[in-house]
Amino acid sequence: MKLKHLLLALTLPVAAFLGSCGGDSNDPKPAISLTAGASFVSGDISVMSDSLLSFSVSATSGSGTLSGITANYSINGKAAVTVKDTSVNGNSVAFVIKHRLAGSVDDVVVYTFTAKDANGQTGSVSVKITVIPPTAPLIGFASQLVYNARNTGFENAYDLNKGVGLLTSANATLKDLMDKTTSTMDQFSKIWGSDNNGKFVKVTSNDFTNASTTTYLYNLWKANSALATAQTAVLAVGDVYLVKSGQDLPFNLYIIKVTKIQDLTAIGNHNDYVEFSYKKIDN
Repeated sequence: MKLKHLLLALTLPVAAFLGSCGGDSNDPKPAISLTAGASFVSGDISVMSDSLLSFSVSATSGSGTLSGITANYSINGKAAVTVKDTSVNGNSVAFVIKHRLAGSVDDVVVYTFTAKDANGQTGSVSVKITVIPPTAPLIGFASQLVYNARNTGFENAYDLNKGVGLLTSANATLKDLMDKTTSTMDQFSKIWGSDNNGKFVKVTSNDFTNASTTTYLYNLWKANSALATAQTAVLAVGDVYLVKSGQDLPFNLYIIKVTKIQDLTAIGNHNDYVEFSYKKIDN
């Protein structure tokens, strides 16, 4: 009986030793890094959509040899998309990955690079890319109208992308501006909302005068977006609003100035309107 217990005690260390040969959570992890350089992305940056990005990737094993390198990106936290997934062999590797940036203006694209070794351990490095608009000129439109919503035969909504007035019955995704007068209101509300989750923020007359490029509108939105709301206040002549459309567009910012308001006091007369000028990307 004593001999049996002795043999059991001797086998336990051997089993533990054999079990550790396949690697465990205490094995050192691989090291992976992005090499800085004039042509390479190695940290968080802001660039235009469709830019060609270059990453100089270096990886070194922590234990055993490297077995694979993967690279992926995720837009605004959505499911990752694979850019590269390749097998490697050796204690260290270095190579360049090129990829054309996807995403629209204001999207945040996170690239993640991961090294894996033969023991199953992994190490990762990530960079964050913010998509900014290309600098393009703005063009202006004048004397555009949005009528009282109670006048169903008139254009009481507006598509800022195409520069056309719309009826209330039009496709909701196109209605960047929409009069908010309801069927229970006898008088014109003089308030705009949208039907596509657009946002409005009041800015200054100088902003309207100075806005000449997409970059100006982008920086203006960045500075004021925290104050943006789902609809305007009661509009007055001279009001200027920056509008972020809910349409899925490469560039969806517009600046609008109210130039005239027709507000008829007679109950039942709904020929009221807001006249405005606005600027949009020249596309």
